[in-house]
Amino acid sequence: MSRRSRSIQPGVLYHLIARFVASEWFIRTDVERRQYLELFGRAVIKSDWRCLAFAIMSNHVHLAMIAGTDSLASWISEAHSPFAEWINRQHRRIGAVFVRGPKAIAVRGDGVARLVGYIHRNPVRAGIVARAGDSAWTSHREYLRPERAPAWLDVHLGLELMGFADPDALDTWIDATPIERSELDAIRLEPLKRGGRPRADAEGAWACKLGAAQGVWAENAKPA
Repeated sequence: MSRRSRSIQPGVLYHLIARFVASEWFIRTDVERRQYLELFGRAVIKSDWRCLAFAIMSNHVHLAMIAGTDSLASWISEAHSPFAEWINRQHRRIGAVFVRGPKAIAVRGDGVARLVGYIHRNPVRAGIVARAGDSAWTSHREYLRPERAPAWLDVHLGLELMGFADPDALDTWIDATPIERSELDAIRLEPLKRGGRPRADAEGAWACKLGAAQGVWAENAKPA
């Protein structure tokens, strides 16, 4: 098992933001989005991290992830390095594609809905679509049709942690509740001190829900 980063705490929800160099639009069509998601899915499913949501935009990527004990670098590099190589071949270029590693922002357990809502409304804020459900650039459609979600996307866990009984309720809430970037500051999980690790977020309802989910993961991981 890989060593984990000192700045990442297992069991904590993180908002990962990966940007392309010089704000380049390396993802312009569904071909690039499918390529990224295929590589990302292969990498994350081999790790002990869990993906709750994504938005694959033209010049950046948003991910809602629950950290495992594997280091962030150990699995994200398995997705980003081959994707960067693929992009460079497509564009006949040489050089970096991503701006360093992704920015990782720790989020409180009660902020899951607001984080996922913010991520799913990225195409709406960009003026590309009118409703979150109109875009294929995020995981919102997978939430509306959980049976179509890939194995690496924990839709049912996401609904449970957000407190929604069904996908339609989430869809209605996201359309009616635009979350702005400034509101994400309110759900940050602050470090214990400057430069320290995020404060542990394993209390109350979050701990109960996450603990139950981990039991489901372990059961699903057992050999048939």
